[in-house]
Amino acid sequence: MTDLAAELKPLLAAYETCWSTCKPSALRQLWHADETAPYYVAEEMTAPMLSWQDITPYWAEAEKILKRFSIRTWNLNCKMIGPNLAALQFMMHWNAVLTGLDPTPIGLDVKVFTMAEKTPGGWKFRHAYIESPVGALPYIKSIYKTNVDKDFLTER
Repeated sequence: MTDLAAELKPLLAAYETCWSTCKPSALRQLWHADETAPYYVAEEMTAPMLSWQDITPYWAEAEKILKRFSIRTWNLNCKMIGPNLAALQFMMHWNAVLTGLDPTPIGLDVKVFTMAEKTPGGWKFRHAYIESPVGALPYIKSIYKTNVDKDFLTER
C-alpha cells in the first residue's frame, strides 16, 4: 500500500513554488489537462470562479500586484474518493507584500480543500479548489493572544 500523502506532496510543493516565485499563472500546469469546468474559490474573492476564463485573468492580475509572496502548507489530510481521485484538505499560510499598497508585509492562515487526480505524469488538481480563512472569532482571539506582553506570560 502506498502513502497517499507522500504521493501528493510533490503537487503541493509545486503549488508552493508557483506562488512563492510570484508566478500563479504557472498553476494551470498543475491542473488536469482534461479539466474544462474548474471550481476555484479564492479566500479574498466574493464569488467563486467557475471557468478558466475567470481564473486565468485572476492569476494574471495577481502576478501584477505581487511584489513578494510566499506560502507554506501543513497538516495535509487526504483520502481516495474514487478511482485515481483524491480529496485533500490542508492548512496554508501566505505572506505578501503588494505593489501599490502599504509596503508592510501581511499574512494569513487559510484552510484549503481541493481534489486531485492521479495521471501518468503525477497528481494534478481536478474539479475544485477552495480556500477559506479561519473564522472571525478564532482569528480575533489569535490577534489578542499575540498582543499579550511577553513578561505577562511568565507565571509569577
